[in-house]
Amino acid sequence: MKTLTMREFFHSPSLTRSLHPGQTLVVTSHGKADLLVSKAGRRPRKTAAELQKEAKALLSKPGRKVDTVALLRKLRQ
Repeated sequence: MKTLTMREFFHSPSLTRSLHPGQTLVVTSHGKADLLVSKAGRRPRKTAAELQKEAKALLSKPGRKVDTVALLRKLRQ
């Protein structure tokens, strides 16, 4: 965890780019933590087999209508 003053943060905001995923930058104002900046990690991606398994599970439920276009949009995200 790295600590900066508010002045340093505004003069060089590019320091946030140097953070690794999961690291936090604490920005202080008058000696108190005022802002926490965290860098998010990569989003976990699903394999094609996992997506097919989910689609089959959703489509195989009896008595329920499924909007396949909405299903495909959801799986693409």
